[in-house]
Amino acid sequence: MSGEIREVRMPGFATPIEKEYRAIADAMMRCTRSVHSFDAHAYDPASVAAARRVWRVRMDAEYRSTSVFSGLVAQLMEAGASLDAVAVVLRMAQDEIRHAEVCGQAVVALGGEARIEPPGEVAALARHAGCSAEERALRNVIYGCCLSEVVNCARFVDVMDTMTDAYLRDVTRQLLSDEVLHGQFGFHYLEAWRPWLEAHPDVLTSLGRYLRHAFVVLEQQLSGAGAPSKTLSADDRALGIPDPARLPETFYQTVAGAIVPGLERFGIAADEAWRTRRSAG
Repeated sequence: MSGEIREVRMPGFATPIEKEYRAIADAMMRCTRSVHSFDAHAYDPASVAAARRVWRVRMDAEYRSTSVFSGLVAQLMEAGASLDAVAVVLRMAQDEIRHAEVCGQAVVALGGEARIEPPGEVAALARHAGCSAEERALRNVIYGCCLSEVVNCARFVDVMDTMTDAYLRDVTRQLLSDEVLHGQFGFHYLEAWRPWLEAHPDVLTSLGRYLRHAFVVLEQQLSGAGAPSKTLSADDRALGIPDPARLPETFYQTVAGAIVPGLERFGIAADEAWRTRRSAG
């Protein structure tokens, strides 16, 4: 129907599909929740509203991230990745679905409605024209896991340093417990492919060239540079609202201290790529 407002319905328990989803979600949970309610009366309403907006943005982002990992599954299959690697990436796609639900629960607890609009057309994962199937998968694993997810982990850890609300800390721990796996997977995958990489030094060189562009994209998307400044109140910090002033610091420390040396271990010239990063265009 023209003009109809659609939304992605959150799972319940009424249908066989929902019951099966719940069984899957419960089995995949890495840490249990111990706090199940949020006391809005303990905080400034403006801080609660700001926290609600943060979790609504996370809810949408987590849902859309599902397509990244589900698209990566096909590329790993094309590359001849092991069954366990394919299975773990499938699990990571399911993690993002569960994260959308968890974020939606937080939105509701903070006084909002857990409504996700369908994204419409879902962008396909980069195919990297001219690359072999093996290198294509490696590039997207590196960007999606070694780069993006490691930065996301650092961001969660940073806000948890000042977050004191028991409910939101519990919810954040749930997400972080999975995000750590998502970031580590990239380096585990590189380790599994180390013998192949050592036998293909041309691909190692190509990955270094690719990183010069990938780092530019990462910096544009996740550095937080240029974000409007904001003075956070004590309630803002207690609720885990990110400090815009800390976003760039966390980003650049993570790239220099974790991502670059992590990739260098595999013979990928990440340090040079970071220092000489430039747009492909």
